Amino acid sequence: MLDEDSLSEQDLYEEVALEDLDESDIEGDDQDLVTHQRLTVNNQPALVRIYENIKITGLPWMETMNIKSGALVLKDVNDDLERELAIYKQALYASMVGRENVKAAGVPFSRPDDYFAEMVKSDEHMGKVRQRLLDESASIKAAEEARRQRELKKFGKKVQVEKLQERQKQKADELEKIKLLKRKRNGTEDMTGDDEFGISLDDGDDDKKRGAKSGAKAKSGAKGPRDGGNLKRSRKDAKYGFGGKKRFSKSNTAESAADVSGFNLKKNKTEFGKSKASGTKSRPGKARRQIARGKK
Repeated sequence: MLDEDSLSEQDLYEEVALEDLDESDIEGDDQDLVTHQRLTVNNQPALVRIYENIKITGLPWMETMNIKSGALVLKDVNDDLERELAIYKQALYASMVGRENVKAAGVPFSRPDDYFAEMVKSDEHMGKVRQRLLDESASIKAAEEARRQRELKKFGKKVQVEKLQERQKQKADELEKIKLLKRKRNGTEDMTGDDEFGISLDDGDDDKKRGAKSGAKAKSGAKGPRDGGNLKRSRKDAKYGFGGKKRFSKSNTAESAADVSGFNLKKNKTEFGKSKASGTKSRPGKARRQIARGKK
């Protein structure tokens, strides 16, 4: 057996292929290894010779189904897209030629229309799959409906806000028009032309006069039915009025104070200074009632 000391230095550092080493030989960081790539050799004459030796002749095409295509000519063999396209065209050409060869051999390769093929999975399993698909479809529809309802709710809120803003603007415009009309009537602002209300000062004065007349009739207790003989309505109008000024409507005026037509002489026969005799006894005071309770 040879020792490591008896080996020459050249034998120790002889190059060894990486694949010929064991895992124990390449462990650790102290190994000074130089890796080499193994070169591949395309020896076409040797390959052709081996092919001719193992080639089987005399068999029908259906036993081998070999299809030979033309040689591929690529501009750039490193272009992946061009190479994949060439392989796709080669496979498509082989499938078309093979289909024609099978038809020529008279071998059926298509499934008949009346052929019943049993499924690999059971009907129970397929029912579960179908139910799962239906549940997924229902959940998708529910999600779409919920999203649509949210969109409608947002749109409804937007329309509501727009309508509210429009009403507020309209109210502000009307208040501004009323202020302008008041200024015009008070004579504080000279406005030329007809305003948007189309109300003249004379019309306003006529309305005031009509309101004053109706109030006076109500105060004087004007009898006579209004609107065609409604006695109850006329009494309500006489008592509460209908339109016009309400403040001080029941206060006395000089005319009403001087009017004594409502005085009834028969009801006021008691002489001056004498109190009217009452048929009922007055109630005793609190102290007298307590004394009366104590006596009992």
